[in-house]
Amino acid sequence: MINTFWKGVTVLRRVFLNLIFIALVVLLIGFLLSGSKDRFPSGAALLLAPVGKIVEQSTETLLVDRFYGTTTGAETVLRDLIDGIDTAKNDPKIKVLVLDLEKLEGAGISQLQEIGAALKRFKADGKNIFAFGDSYDQRQYYLAAHADRLYLHPMGQVWLSGLGVYRHYFKNALDKLHVGFHVFRVGTYKSALEPFMRNDMSVDDRESNQAWLTVLWEAYTTDVAALRKLPAERIDDYINNLDANLSEEGGDAARLALKSGLVDNLKTRDEVRDD
Repeated sequence: MINTFWKGVTVLRRVFLNLIFIALVVLLIGFLLSGSKDRFPSGAALLLAPVGKIVEQSTETLLVDRFYGTTTGAETVLRDLIDGIDTAKNDPKIKVLVLDLEKLEGAGISQLQEIGAALKRFKADGKNIFAFGDSYDQRQYYLAAHADRLYLHPMGQVWLSGLGVYRHYFKNALDKLHVGFHVFRVGTYKSALEPFMRNDMSVDDRESNQAWLTVLWEAYTTDVAALRKLPAERIDDYINNLDANLSEEGGDAARLALKSGLVDNLKTRDEVRDD
């Protein structure tokens, strides 16, 4: 009699524990499924905000560098940006891409062109790009020019300065220190040691620098003019006659950028967020 009773208790205990186990499994599955749901709305916007310098590969720092606080500055990997844009292009829920370029500190023209090509692919699918900023430097503006709507803060500016090469020359200083150099060079455009041999840039060095800088600047202005639907000379005029153009606008750099067609509207960040 007692054995039969305990057998019944054991059966009930096993059934009870199995029911609890099944309930926990069901709750766990439900939690996992609810957590995996896509929470993006059907009209989501991707915020693209690169930080620091655009690099091909992240800079590796030694442990001792981190200990002494000599780590490198912020970096954004080029491939990560391009993959993010292309992924958003193929996501039917993402309709808009928003460019926030305030913390972009450095990028080469070739890197900017690769990112620009990805932005063009995004727009090719009928999606829109918006850009906003308190101000734009030359690198930031190249990417912002790809936007369908380009906003600038009413107190901001678009700072374009062209391209240049600046070198330090030490001949006078070295002469005073009685430091002599014995240089052997062959060819006209050999300017690596000119900072130690001259006090200014040679005609040949200026000519060679002018040649490759002109190619890069023409690529920049051609791309920006096409994106903004402006004549290329408008950008050069904006730079070369900045003082006169600013004077006409009462020193208001933001209104000058708007008048020159470099931006579409002057709005604060809150106003852009509302849009």
